[in-house]
Amino acid sequence: MASPSPHDVWPVAAALSILLVLAGQVTLESGLVRAKHSVNVAAKALVQLGLAVLIAWAFGHGIMNAGGPLAGNGPFLPDAASPAILFHMVLTAGAVAILSGSTAERTTLRGYAAVVAIHALLIVPLIAHWAWTGTGWLKSIGFVDLAGSGVIHVAGGMAALVASALIGPRTGRFGGARRVAVVQSQAFPFAALGALLLWLGWFGFALGQAQAAGASPAAVVLNLMLAGAAAVVAAFVANQTRPATVSVIDMVHATLAGVVAASAGAHLFAPLGAIAVGAAGAAAAIAGARLIRAMEIDDPLGTAPVHLFAGALGLMAVALCDPSNLAGGLAAQAVGLLAITTWSAAIMAAGLIAARFAVKLRVDQDQERIGLNVSEHAMTTDVAILVSQLGSLDRNAGSFAYLEADADGELGQVAREYNRAIDIFQAQIRGVKEKLNLAEAAVDQADRTTVRLTEDLAERDRQLEEATREVAFLTDQVARSLVAVESVQGMRSGLVKLIGRTFRQPIERLHLMAKRAGSSRHQADIDALIEAAREESARLARRLADVIDYAQASSLETPPVADRAPMEKLIGEVNLLYRPRAESKGVKLRVVWTPDVSSMAASATALRKIMGELVSTAIGSTPEGGLVNFSARRGPDGELVLDVVDSGSGLSPGQLAQALDPTAEAAGGQDEGAGIGLALVKRLVEMHGGALSIRSRLGIGTQMRATLKVDSLGATTTGPGHGGTAAFGT
Repeated sequence: MASPSPHDVWPVAAALSILLVLAGQVTLESGLVRAKHSVNVAAKALVQLGLAVLIAWAFGHGIMNAGGPLAGNGPFLPDAASPAILFHMVLTAGAVAILSGSTAERTTLRGYAAVVAIHALLIVPLIAHWAWTGTGWLKSIGFVDLAGSGVIHVAGGMAALVASALIGPRTGRFGGARRVAVVQSQAFPFAALGALLLWLGWFGFALGQAQAAGASPAAVVLNLMLAGAAAVVAAFVANQTRPATVSVIDMVHATLAGVVAASAGAHLFAPLGAIAVGAAGAAAAIAGARLIRAMEIDDPLGTAPVHLFAGALGLMAVALCDPSNLAGGLAAQAVGLLAITTWSAAIMAAGLIAARFAVKLRVDQDQERIGLNVSEHAMTTDVAILVSQLGSLDRNAGSFAYLEADADGELGQVAREYNRAIDIFQAQIRGVKEKLNLAEAAVDQADRTTVRLTEDLAERDRQLEEATREVAFLTDQVARSLVAVESVQGMRSGLVKLIGRTFRQPIERLHLMAKRAGSSRHQADIDALIEAAREESARLARRLADVIDYAQASSLETPPVADRAPMEKLIGEVNLLYRPRAESKGVKLRVVWTPDVSSMAASATALRKIMGELVSTAIGSTPEGGLVNFSARRGPDGELVLDVVDSGSGLSPGQLAQALDPTAEAAGGQDEGAGIGLALVKRLVEMHGGALSIRSRLGIGTQMRATLKVDSLGATTTGPGHGGTAAFGT
């Protein structure tokens, strides 16, 4: 065994500090990946450490030692301890840690072990020999990389990028809603702590390299700290000005990118130069992440662009430290960068293509969905248990189930609150069902009401249409009466005034009733308006018939003889027609005639109108309980005498004059005539060569007598054939 040396203490301490890089990587990745993959992160960290240490001890140390321009000549499987062996082992372990984040969340543990073995055996030791060993060919052309911007970071970043591309993206990463990366961090403070540990651990590696190169350790650490700080501040400013483009995750990456960029020339940069390189490295890392995403290469933690793009920028920035040899320096750095990226990409691609025949590189989609903790390590967490139970709830959506979890854990409390919410929800569902039943009953009732209202509205529309037709018919009749009036000579002016006074207001009332009925929403109002319109229409129809009859009678000189009928028949018709009206009003109607009237015949049209108007006028003016007496007899000169006596309210002289001459100006400024029935009777009686006399006293009653000349009457062969007096209603 070799004797201890005090000179070994510092190199050993610097080498062991590099293990903080491993701690930082597992902490960073644990903070950013989803909880269902967290166990796999820890397993990968242990496996990569074991493989890297053994491979570096057995082969890597010998390859990194002096020898030819491409590789060292041993020792392999060394049996003697030295600080160099320790340094090479932890260097390799730190270098392969870069691969973990880019292949996270979908790589099998065996597949990741193959990636680590390829990188630790065929990439890291060879590139380290080229750049750092005195016999290495990159060292010989003037290539400068103090603390591994190219040897560690560019090589690791390129290898990680190739591995990520060959293994393939996570399911749905570029095919759906997850096209834009959203970090589902389970513990973001862990990610920040991991970045700080990576930063601190890399200082140990840089100090070891500075000591080996004879550079000032303080200057190296200062420049690395300034570069990292400048990168963080630059990312912070970008995040504040464009938060949608630069996220907090980018700030974590910038912290590492600044240190990575300054590692190559940390012993050469001035403080301001280190700050500039650090800020530029952050920008390169963020831009590189956008480029890789555009290429649809899935790097879950964004570690490949941090190490590849920031490291490449740092390598090229070294040439600026010697302006006198700028061209030569740029050429040497460019050759080194090209060699490192080409070798790393080619070896990792070839190694993984070959490894596919021996091991399974990535998990299946279902295994990825449930998480690597379960699929790779048969381990689970409360979160996974809850997710599994929720998945079963989704598959059995028709029923409710309670969740189970550790009652003492935080997720157990979540499950307990969920179960309590289920109880509340079920109670609410029962209440909602009861309300729905009531609502359905109300809807059924509303449907029945709607049907009834629809039927009522249809009936209302039918009634309105009928009333409208009646108004139109009456309007047409008025127009026809006006045409008839045109043929009356000498009475045009008076009849026009009569028609206007008689029909204008009733027709206006009918139109108003129809309009109100059409706009009303109350069925009772509509029914009342329709009934009122019908009554008004009936009155208007009677007045219209009177006007037409009056106009026609005014144009005749003698009564027609073609339609003569026996008086007995005509009196019987009057009795049949007007007795129901009298009884409905509570008025007693008495109709009597002498036998000698039975032998008379008269114009049926004229006599019906004369007797009907006299009886109708008497009934209309007689109050309930009153008496109307109608009698027909032969006069002393053979004439027909018709008497109608009522116990009504009577007529004033002015009303009587207006009733007998409706074509005159209305008394008292009246706009609407009181009817022309008596005027029509007067005209018809005069046409029969007779006279109409009316005696009336207000409050007592009225006596109306119509006398028709015998020469206007005719004889009939039919008659009662008996003496005495005939009567109705006696």
